[in-house]
Amino acid sequence: MPSIEPGGAFPPISLTLLTGEDMTFGAGHWHLLVIYRGAHCPMCKAYLTAAEALRPRFAAAGFNLVLASADSAERTRPLLSETGYNGPVAAGLSVDQMRELGVHMTPAGDTGAAGPFAEPAAFAVDAEGRLHLVQIGNAPYARPDLEALLAGLTYDRDNAIQPRGGAR
Repeated sequence: MPSIEPGGAFPPISLTLLTGEDMTFGAGHWHLLVIYRGAHCPMCKAYLTAAEALRPRFAAAGFNLVLASADSAERTRPLLSETGYNGPVAAGLSVDQMRELGVHMTPAGDTGAAGPFAEPAAFAVDAEGRLHLVQIGNAPYARPDLEALLAGLTYDRDNAIQPRGGAR
């Protein structure tokens, strides 16, 4: 499993949003990529509803909040309708992409998922495409706290705080 480190370049992962646009991280803007488990997960439904409530605050602070999962677009769209999430979402995260990000993967098993999926994670990418924050969970309840991330990332960016926990 590749190790991605804060302060290093975000991997050149190509994500396609449900709108058909290709997602480029960095490119003059800060991004927070949040990986969620998928439509099979009841905790994700509450999480996406909460993310929608915070999305305007992320935008006002200058952060592009992007969600992604291994679910297909066909499984993702009803989830977005149910939760009201209206921000950028990438569906179809591949096993190779999950490995490149270093997230924990879970086989579908009897979860109701259509295939292997990623456990919750978050990656903050600065305007130059460098990884500022990595938060990788290994269980459904180990989710990134979006409100805390918004406050912390805003503070770090506004005070030119460098990424912590990089190369050892």
